[in-house]
Amino acid sequence: MIDIHSHVLFGIDDGAPDLETSVQMCLDAYENGCDTLVLTPHFINYKNISDFAEERDRRIRILSNTLEKENIPLKLVAGAEIFLNDKIFYADSLDELTINNSRYVLCEMPLGPFNTKHVLLWLDELLDRGYTPILAHPERYVMLHEDYDLVDEILDRPILLQVNIDSLRGKNGIAPQEMAIDLICRGFASLMASDAHDTVFRHTRLNEKLDDMPDEITEDIIQSCLQINPQKILSDEKIL
Repeated sequence: MIDIHSHVLFGIDDGAPDLETSVQMCLDAYENGCDTLVLTPHFINYKNISDFAEERDRRIRILSNTLEKENIPLKLVAGAEIFLNDKIFYADSLDELTINNSRYVLCEMPLGPFNTKHVLLWLDELLDRGYTPILAHPERYVMLHEDYDLVDEILDRPILLQVNIDSLRGKNGIAPQEMAIDLICRGFASLMASDAHDTVFRHTRLNEKLDDMPDEITEDIIQSCLQINPQKILSDEKIL
C-alpha cells in the first residue's frame, strides 16, 4: 500500500518530533502493509519555498539512511501539504512541493471559518499553473459541512479528494465520518491516507486501521484508494 499523506518526517512540523519517532512510525507502517510512504510536512511560508524543500530533503536523506541501517525497506517519497491562502498568488514555482516531482500537489484549507469564495480562487490558481490539487481531508472542514454549494463547485473542478482513514473509522466524529464515507462510496474521493502525526493516536499502522473499517468500504475501494490511484500519482499519470 501507498500512504500518500503523512507527517512522519522528524522535527519539521507538528508530526514526529525526532528521528527516533520517525523511525518507529516507518517501522509501524512497513509492518502494517505499507511499502511506500509519502512525506508531506506542512508548508505555509511561500517566501521560502526553496529553503523548505532543501531542509525537507536533508531530513529525508537522514531518515532514509537510518532506515537502511535498520533494515526497514520502506520507500520514502517527498511531498508537502500546502496551506492555501492568498499568498499563493505571489508565490514562485511550487514544483519543489509537488508529490514525487509530479503534477500533483497536496493542499489543505483552514479547518475553521474562511471566505468560501477564496478557496475556489486558490484552487483555480493551482490549476492555472498546471498543477492538479489533492484536497486533503475534505470531511474535516467545517465550512464544507455548512456550504454544500461549495462542495459542488469544488467537485466541478479537476481536483482530487483524499479522505483520512481515521475519519472513515469515526475517530473524528460522526459528521466527518458520514461525509468521508459518502465521498468515497460515490466516487468523489479517490484517495485515502493516514495523515499520521504520531505513534499512538494518529499512527501509520494501516492494516490496524483497515481492520476497523465500516462495511461500506469494500476491498475494491481500499485497493483503488491505497494502491492504484496513489501509484498513478507517483507515476504522474492522470486519474480524472
